[in-house]
Amino acid sequence: MFQKARETAYLESTSFLVVLIRWRKPLIIVTAVTALAAYIFSGPAFIQPKFKSSVVFFPSATNSVSKAIMEETNSEKQDILAFGEEEQAEQMLQILNSDEIRESIITKYKLFDHYKIDPDQEYPMTALMEEYKDNINFSRTEFMSVRIDVMDADPVMAANIANDIASLLDSMKTKIQRSRAAAALSIVEEAYQDKMNSMKAKEDSLLKLREMGVMDFKNQSIIWNEEYAKSNSIYNTERAMLAVYEKYKPAGDTAIINTKGRLKGAEERLHYLQSKLDLLAKYGGASVSLNEELTLERAELTKLKEQNDKLKVDANQNLTHKFIVNKAIKAEKKCYPVRWLILLVSVACVFLLSLVVILAFERLKEAQYKI
Repeated sequence: MFQKARETAYLESTSFLVVLIRWRKPLIIVTAVTALAAYIFSGPAFIQPKFKSSVVFFPSATNSVSKAIMEETNSEKQDILAFGEEEQAEQMLQILNSDEIRESIITKYKLFDHYKIDPDQEYPMTALMEEYKDNINFSRTEFMSVRIDVMDADPVMAANIANDIASLLDSMKTKIQRSRAAAALSIVEEAYQDKMNSMKAKEDSLLKLREMGVMDFKNQSIIWNEEYAKSNSIYNTERAMLAVYEKYKPAGDTAIINTKGRLKGAEERLHYLQSKLDLLAKYGGASVSLNEELTLERAELTKLKEQNDKLKVDANQNLTHKFIVNKAIKAEKKCYPVRWLILLVSVACVFLLSLVVILAFERLKEAQYKI
């Protein structure tokens, strides 16, 4: 059985070679004609040649310049000199495909005229978008860089468009970030001003309390209580001495008169100190609260000032968001069409198709002969 299968395969292969030899002239003629036609029709007279220019860059790792520069403890991802990773590359691709960049390029280079698209035809924007997508491509490389490829019949224009798109990428990202930073800056400045007004009102209240005599509740209360205790002790001593003098000395005695004077002075001092203690009791709590609130608000104001300074940096920053590896330059050789590839594919397809037709014809002929 195996011997028979080998014989069958041998006969079929021999038959195939016989067919090739028998039809060699038609096959050679068809292949040659196809090659000639492919060469002619892939020429500039039928297919407009295009030149390609490319820009390759790495996105930056940080989006906030203030964090990268002004913060002492920043991570590697906030390093202003670090290259971005997949997330940043995807963000760049999204911005590159934005309407604003596309419209800027269309307007600057008059792509309607350049691509010979009639604005009055049906669906002119659709036709323009198809041409734009065919000729301008954005991709991410295996090394996490971003590539801008532009093909055009004019090599200088292709290079200029690629470089301009890279520049517009910076402009647009800066515009987006500045807009957001400016809005945040406005909020922080308003909060900062509100905090300043609040602190001013509390400081005015403290000033009035100081004018009334309440300056340092803690120290004043300690001192005045000690003074009150001393004055009260003196007052009680003078009263006791006066009682003894009045008992044993005549009414007009000098000792009695002097003691009464000292007693009167001690009483006056007690009244004075009591008024001070009453003042502390009435306004001391408010003074302590105001001072504590001012301490907290000063700390909050410092934080707001830091945020305000950082947002000012972000709102006014003009750093590039990418590291250019290759700038687009004028191409010397066309990249489209690839004539040798067109010729090879055309010849291979026609040769195989011709071979299939010949084999089918031979089989049909053989079947008719057997009948």
